[in-house]
Amino acid sequence: MIERGYFGRALRIVVNDPVIYLVGGAVLLLVTLISFGLLIGPATCGIVWVTIRHCRGEQVAFSDLFRGFDNFSSSLMAGVVFTALVIAGLALGIVPGIILGALFCFVFPFIVERDMPLPEAMVASRRIPGPEDLLDRCVFFLVLLVLALSGLALALVGFVFTWALAWTALAVAYEDLAAGSRDSDAAPDA
Repeated sequence: MIERGYFGRALRIVVNDPVIYLVGGAVLLLVTLISFGLLIGPATCGIVWVTIRHCRGEQVAFSDLFRGFDNFSSSLMAGVVFTALVIAGLALGIVPGIILGALFCFVFPFIVERDMPLPEAMVASRRIPGPEDLLDRCVFFLVLLVLALSGLALALVGFVFTWALAWTALAVAYEDLAAGSRDSDAAPDA
Protein backbone atom coordinates (compact mmCIF):
# COMPACT_ATOMS: atom_id res chain seq x y z
CA MET A 1 0.00 0.00 0.00
CA ILE A 2 2.91 2.33 0.65
CA GLU A 3 4.21 2.00 -2.89
CA ARG A 4 0.86 3.11 -4.35
CA GLY A 5 1.56 6.75 -3.52
CA TYR A 6 -1.26 7.35 -1.05
CA PHE A 7 0.83 9.64 1.13
CA GLY A 8 2.01 11.79 -1.78
CA ARG A 9 -1.54 12.13 -3.10
CA ALA A 10 -2.80 12.97 0.38
CA LEU A 11 -0.14 15.65 0.79
CA ARG A 12 -1.13 17.26 -2.52
CA ILE A 13 -4.80 17.26 -1.49
CA VAL A 14 -4.08 18.86 1.90
CA VAL A 15 -1.71 21.48 0.45
CA ASN A 16 -4.16 22.37 -2.34
CA ASP A 17 -7.02 22.97 0.11
CA PRO A 18 -5.47 24.28 3.32
CA VAL A 19 -8.63 25.99 4.57
CA ILE A 20 -10.58 22.75 4.59
CA TYR A 21 -7.82 20.53 5.94
CA LEU A 22 -5.90 22.81 8.27
CA VAL A 23 -8.57 25.20 9.53
CA GLY A 24 -11.31 22.57 9.36
CA GLY A 25 -8.98 19.94 10.77
CA ALA A 26 -8.11 22.29 13.64
CA VAL A 27 -11.81 22.83 14.39
CA LEU A 28 -12.47 19.08 14.38
CA LEU A 29 -9.39 18.42 16.48
CA LEU A 30 -10.52 21.07 18.97
CA VAL A 31 -13.98 19.47 19.14
CA THR A 32 -12.30 16.12 19.76
CA LEU A 33 -10.07 17.51 22.50
CA ILE A 34 -12.92 19.35 24.23
CA SER A 35 -14.94 16.12 24.25
CA PHE A 36 -11.96 14.26 25.80
CA GLY A 37 -11.60 12.22 22.61
CA LEU A 38 -15.19 10.98 22.45
CA LEU A 39 -15.91 12.77 19.17
CA ILE A 40 -12.86 11.46 17.32
CA GLY A 41 -15.11 9.20 15.21
CA PRO A 42 -17.34 11.95 13.78
CA ALA A 43 -14.29 14.23 13.33
CA THR A 44 -12.38 11.53 11.48
CA CYS A 45 -15.40 10.71 9.32
CA GLY A 46 -15.59 14.39 8.34
CA ILE A 47 -12.01 14.53 7.08
CA VAL A 48 -12.46 11.18 5.35
CA TRP A 49 -15.66 12.36 3.63
CA VAL A 50 -14.06 15.56 2.34
CA THR A 51 -11.11 13.57 1.00
CA ILE A 52 -13.35 11.06 -0.77
CA ARG A 53 -15.13 13.96 -2.46
CA HIS A 54 -11.78 15.51 -3.46
CA CYS A 55 -10.64 12.20 -4.94
CA ARG A 56 -13.80 12.05 -7.05
CA GLY A 57 -13.34 15.61 -8.29
CA GLU A 58 -16.46 16.85 -6.49
CA GLN A 59 -16.88 20.31 -5.02
CA VAL A 60 -16.15 20.46 -1.29
CA ALA A 61 -17.65 22.90 1.18
CA PHE A 62 -16.47 23.61 4.72
CA SER A 63 -19.74 22.17 6.03
CA ASP A 64 -18.82 18.78 4.51
CA LEU A 65 -16.33 18.40 7.36
CA PHE A 66 -19.27 17.82 9.69
CA ARG A 67 -20.73 14.94 7.66
CA GLY A 68 -19.41 12.56 10.31
CA PHE A 69 -22.10 13.86 12.64
CA ASP A 70 -24.89 12.73 10.26
CA ASN A 71 -24.57 9.07 11.26
CA PHE A 72 -23.66 10.10 14.78
CA SER A 73 -24.18 6.87 16.70
CA SER A 74 -22.14 4.76 14.27
CA SER A 75 -19.33 7.29 13.89
CA LEU A 76 -19.19 7.93 17.64
CA MET A 77 -19.02 4.22 18.43
CA ALA A 78 -16.48 3.66 15.64
CA GLY A 79 -14.16 6.23 17.19
CA VAL A 80 -14.55 4.78 20.68
CA VAL A 81 -14.21 1.14 19.60
CA PHE A 82 -11.33 1.75 17.17
CA THR A 83 -9.38 3.80 19.70
CA ALA A 84 -10.01 1.26 22.46
CA LEU A 85 -8.91 -1.64 20.25
CA VAL A 86 -5.72 0.07 19.15
CA ILE A 87 -4.81 1.24 22.67
CA ALA A 88 -5.56 -2.17 24.19
CA GLY A 89 -3.54 -3.87 21.45
CA LEU A 90 -0.62 -1.49 21.90
CA ALA A 91 -0.72 -2.11 25.66
CA LEU A 92 -0.45 -5.84 24.97
CA GLY A 93 2.80 -5.41 23.09
CA ILE A 94 2.60 -2.98 20.15
CA VAL A 95 2.13 -5.65 17.43
CA PRO A 96 -1.47 -6.52 18.42
CA GLY A 97 -2.34 -2.80 18.35
CA ILE A 98 -0.87 -2.39 14.89
CA ILE A 99 -2.72 -5.46 13.62
CA LEU A 100 -6.05 -4.31 15.08
CA GLY A 101 -5.52 -0.80 13.72
CA ALA A 102 -4.65 -2.19 10.29
CA LEU A 103 -7.73 -4.42 10.22
CA PHE A 104 -10.22 -1.81 11.32
CA CYS A 105 -8.82 1.54 10.11
CA PHE A 106 -11.18 1.61 7.11
CA VAL A 107 -14.26 1.53 9.35
CA PHE A 108 -14.59 5.34 9.13
CA PRO A 109 -14.90 5.57 5.33
CA PHE A 110 -17.48 2.77 5.27
CA ILE A 111 -19.58 4.58 7.87
CA VAL A 112 -19.43 8.01 6.24
CA GLU A 113 -19.60 6.97 2.59
CA ARG A 114 -21.94 3.99 2.70
CA ASP A 115 -23.86 4.88 5.88
CA MET A 116 -23.09 1.46 7.37
CA PRO A 117 -23.75 0.61 10.99
CA LEU A 118 -20.61 -0.12 13.00
CA PRO A 119 -20.72 -3.95 12.92
CA GLU A 120 -21.08 -4.03 9.13
CA ALA A 121 -18.38 -1.39 8.70
CA MET A 122 -15.98 -3.42 10.85
CA VAL A 123 -16.54 -6.51 8.71
CA ALA A 124 -16.12 -4.47 5.52
CA SER A 125 -12.95 -2.86 6.87
CA ARG A 126 -11.48 -6.24 7.68
CA ARG A 127 -12.14 -7.46 4.12
CA ILE A 128 -10.53 -4.55 2.28
CA PRO A 129 -8.04 -5.21 0.61
CA GLY A 130 -8.03 -8.78 1.95
CA PRO A 131 -6.32 -10.98 4.50
CA GLU A 132 -3.44 -11.78 2.13
CA ASP A 133 -2.30 -8.16 2.49
CA LEU A 134 -2.12 -8.09 6.30
CA LEU A 135 1.60 -7.27 6.46
CA ASP A 136 1.15 -4.52 3.87
CA ARG A 137 -1.79 -3.11 5.83
CA CYS A 138 0.18 -3.24 9.09
CA VAL A 139 3.05 -1.27 7.55
CA PHE A 140 0.56 1.24 6.12
CA PHE A 141 -1.17 1.66 9.50
CA LEU A 142 2.15 1.98 11.31
CA VAL A 143 3.20 4.77 8.94
CA LEU A 144 -0.20 6.46 9.48
CA LEU A 145 0.26 6.23 13.24
CA VAL A 146 3.82 7.59 13.15
CA LEU A 147 2.75 10.37 10.77
CA ALA A 148 -0.22 11.40 12.92
CA LEU A 149 1.78 11.38 16.15
CA SER A 150 4.89 13.03 14.66
CA GLY A 151 3.05 16.32 14.71
CA LEU A 152 3.09 16.27 18.50
CA ALA A 153 6.81 17.00 18.32
CA LEU A 154 5.95 20.10 16.31
CA ALA A 155 3.39 21.34 18.88
CA LEU A 156 -0.30 21.82 18.16
CA VAL A 157 0.14 23.40 14.71
CA GLY A 158 2.19 20.44 13.53
CA PHE A 159 -0.27 18.00 15.01
CA VAL A 160 -3.20 19.62 13.17
CA PHE A 161 -1.32 19.14 9.89
CA THR A 162 -0.13 15.57 10.49
CA TRP A 163 -3.45 14.45 11.98
CA ALA A 164 -5.36 15.71 8.93
CA LEU A 165 -2.71 14.31 6.58
CA ALA A 166 -2.87 10.83 8.12
CA TRP A 167 -6.67 10.57 7.81
CA THR A 168 -6.47 12.03 4.29
CA ALA A 169 -3.98 9.28 3.31
CA LEU A 170 -6.33 6.67 4.76
CA ALA A 171 -9.24 8.07 2.72
CA VAL A 172 -7.13 8.15 -0.46
CA ALA A 173 -6.24 4.49 0.11
CA TYR A 174 -9.88 3.63 0.78
CA GLU A 175 -11.06 5.39 -2.37
CA ASP A 176 -8.49 3.47 -4.42
CA LEU A 177 -9.16 0.09 -2.80
CA ALA A 178 -12.95 0.37 -2.51
CA ALA A 179 -13.53 1.47 -6.10
CA GLY A 180 -13.52 -2.14 -7.26
CA SER A 181 -15.93 -3.27 -4.56
CA ARG A 182 -18.30 -0.37 -5.33
CA ASP A 183 -18.26 -1.30 -9.01
CA SER A 184 -19.04 -4.95 -8.21
CA ASP A 185 -21.82 -3.90 -5.80
CA ALA A 186 -23.44 -1.82 -8.54
CA ALA A 187 -23.13 -4.47 -11.25
CA PRO A 188 -26.20 -6.67 -11.75
CA ASP A 189 -25.83 -10.37 -11.09
CA ALA A 190 -25.46 -12.40 -14.26
